[in-house]
Amino acid sequence: MGAIEARFWVGVHGAIIGEGGRILLLRRAPTTLYCPGHWDLPGGHLALHEDIHECLYREIVEETGLEVELGPLLGLNKAKDGPYVQMVFACRPKPPPRELRLQPQEHDAAQWMTVAQLRELPRLIPYLSAILGRGVLDRIEF
Repeated sequence: MGAIEARFWVGVHGAIIGEGGRILLLRRAPTTLYCPGHWDLPGGHLALHEDIHECLYREIVEETGLEVELGPLLGLNKAKDGPYVQMVFACRPKPPPRELRLQPQEHDAAQWMTVAQLRELPRLIPYLSAILGRGVLDRIEF
């Protein structure tokens, strides 16, 4: 008996690396349908007509107001709770420094954190918890 093929949503996310190796985390607004109040990386779903890098760049600008330089793919994750695959890329802010500008209907807080601080957060979105557990963010080089 062969495996059943399925269609998947593809999420592209950026581990934006700032001063001291801190990574930008966003807290999902309480009104979001999926995982309200959980911490997440900036990003979103890939549209059919979009290039992966174009999608990631667009999502980061929309969600944070930051212009970033996109770096290497850090890892992939297949969600256990649905037809989702997440791609996580290293990124860094482009100069000059910009102020964060969140979309309140999507995220209600932002924090720059070390990987050790991230591990202590009680509410991580599932894919982020999974990649953190596999050490994907432990040795980010850009």
